[in-house]
Amino acid sequence: MSGKNPRHHCRLWSTILLALCTFSSFYLKPAVASPFPQAQKKEPLSEASKQWLEEVVPYIITQAEKELFLSLPNEAERGKFIENFWKKRDPKPETPENEFKIAYYRRIAFANKFFGVSSIPGWKTDRGRVFILLGPPNEIQNDYLSSRESISQPGAVKQTWTYWNLPNPNLPYSFEFTFVDRYGTGNYELETSFEHRDNASFPVDLEAVHQYFNQMEILAEAMRNPWEKAEKLRGLITTQVNYDLVPFSCDVFSRKGSAEKAQAILYLTIPVRSLESRIVDGKTTYSLTLMLSLSNELGQSLMEKTQEVSFERDLAKDLSPEASKYFLPLSLPLAPGNYGLHLLLLDNFSGKIGTIHKQASIPNFSSAELTISDILLSSASPASQANRQGFSSLSREFKSETEMHLEFEVYNVTLESTTKKGRLTVKLFFYRGNDLIANPPPLEQEVEATTDCLVQTSLRLRSFPPGEYRLRIEVTDEVAALCCWRETSFRVIQP
Repeated sequence: MSGKNPRHHCRLWSTILLALCTFSSFYLKPAVASPFPQAQKKEPLSEASKQWLEEVVPYIITQAEKELFLSLPNEAERGKFIENFWKKRDPKPETPENEFKIAYYRRIAFANKFFGVSSIPGWKTDRGRVFILLGPPNEIQNDYLSSRESISQPGAVKQTWTYWNLPNPNLPYSFEFTFVDRYGTGNYELETSFEHRDNASFPVDLEAVHQYFNQMEILAEAMRNPWEKAEKLRGLITTQVNYDLVPFSCDVFSRKGSAEKAQAILYLTIPVRSLESRIVDGKTTYSLTLMLSLSNELGQSLMEKTQEVSFERDLAKDLSPEASKYFLPLSLPLAPGNYGLHLLLLDNFSGKIGTIHKQASIPNFSSAELTISDILLSSASPASQANRQGFSSLSREFKSETEMHLEFEVYNVTLESTTKKGRLTVKLFFYRGNDLIANPPPLEQEVEATTDCLVQTSLRLRSFPPGEYRLRIEVTDEVAALCCWRETSFRVIQP
């Protein structure tokens, strides 16, 4: 027992009680009216708002959005929220209709019509949820099961929905959902097959567990705003910050287009080894998102385009130099003038980003003057390409002693009044610095019945040591005695 004086304890407790009384008298005074107006009284959810939250968007609204909606004070604010909710998910905000919203409501109506069971509305069923989030499956298979441990009654029906090639790059290329009507009531439930099996060496079917969680992951991805990624990419590309984790390149070529516009060809070269791959159906697959923004000389945005790209490439089996690069051509109709090109490339599997910001000058091909298009160089002859207009193998880099193929277009060739034919002389000049390296014999070409023509030729790069080169092409219209020229550059590397 302590040897301290009991009176000391009395005085100590008296001091504590006095302090508590002082605290309570100071802080627990009657409330004084605030000089600021009180917060607006919160209106209860109307039936329409409650139905929208609980029956229309429960599968796609985020937790943060739901909490914000429930915190809004009145129906006017909730109406604004709902309007903005759909606007954020509009894939084409420049059009008057919201395609996502229309498709979503149609899916709900379809689910309620075809998947409802007794007192359960269709949107609440497992099939309804999958249909609303992913749309109609590419394939449906029905199997009648008479003896299966996970089925409660004989004659149960299993239905398998198979999806493939959905537009969301974050989803697998192909996947399936299995639903089982266990009691013959028409209520198909998503199969989990977690039941204990007496004759199994392990009490849980691990393969079924993995399949179930893969299905849950797919549904979780489908619940996300499909255009949220585009908004984030748009923010990155408009700031014009440089990212080089995906070190791709972009060349721009111009040709005559329709009406008064030119055809601008953007040719992207992407190193495959900088990308992350996944095995899909036993094949090594890559997935990319490309965003292109076009601006005028004042920096004002003129156009924005997003494209999802996927391809297969097995670098372990294909050791050719061409396999290590992926070529992506784009074609844009542009009026003559100067533009800013802003490209962002996202590797969907790794999250790595690469950007390019460059200027492009588009010439005027609609004038009556003799003109040459940009020069396209290739390591494969146009005849060997499956689709020459696809420009599938353009290059600015060639191995020494290999063959270079080139093509370009000549516009506004003069035709003789009697024969309706024109004659062109094409000269090639190869320079290394200021030194002329090669000057092959001139190419003679006859033009018939049209004032525009395509010129194609090829040559072997003999005696071209590794280095940087410049090609100058001079075209003479022999009928009109006019001449024009254009240049391009290329690189020769060791074989």
